[in-house]
Amino acid sequence: MRVAVLDMAGTTVTDDGVVLEALCAGLRAVRIALEGPRFPALRRQAEATMDRSTITVFGELLDGDMHRARRANAAFEACIAEQVQAGRLREVPGAWDAMCTLRAEEVAVALSSGFAPGVQDAMVTALGWEDMIDLVLCPADVDGRGLPDPAMLLAAARRFDACPAEVVVAGDATADMVAARRAGAGLAIGVRSGAHQERALRAAGADAVIDSVADLPALLGLPCRSTDPAQAESSRSSGVRKRGVTRTGPR
Repeated sequence: MRVAVLDMAGTTVTDDGVVLEALCAGLRAVRIALEGPRFPALRRQAEATMDRSTITVFGELLDGDMHRARRANAAFEACIAEQVQAGRLREVPGAWDAMCTLRAEEVAVALSSGFAPGVQDAMVTALGWEDMIDLVLCPADVDGRGLPDPAMLLAAARRFDACPAEVVVAGDATADMVAARRAGAGLAIGVRSGAHQERALRAAGADAVIDSVADLPALLGLPCRSTDPAQAESSRSSGVRKRGVTRTGPR
């Protein structure tokens, strides 16, 4: 494998309910009653689809009313930004070491999400991952084509002059697995740390299912490269100063 495309929320990032809070903020912005009889169904639908472009999710939740969907999405993004600034996001334990190992073995690391570019970049900066990843991808980078469309995965392969069969995809949702299969990725790896259970991940095309993204290097037969906490913090801090997030545009 030459490229690893890792999902963010639920796979490499533990959000402590931030995404759900932002969803509620978006729905409140368009006067959807959260205590009403419709909300439980909306919440289940959102939780099942939040690995996709957020504007698409709100469009579906609001029955195709894209004017309201854009208002809801703006409120969603504002709430996420506030929570990122408040330090609510945390990395999944072992995610940093997994990315260190992949990079040390010359596997390029790309992060993908359904968030807007500004939100995604703010998350990467808050986590101090800027110097640890090679690329970030979101639907806006590929003409709005979020998961399960394979566009982001194919863009990552092109960015590193790799063929899709040299790409490993790791994610917590069925859409990650479907996109990997459609892209012709070499490996589609489900993780149990987020949205969907093992049975659903395998039914969607997962080649293997692991407890956490921290287990990915071992699955690929790579030696673990643990990082001393103090050294990791120093590296994170220097990474934030060194450069911004690398992003690919639509092709």
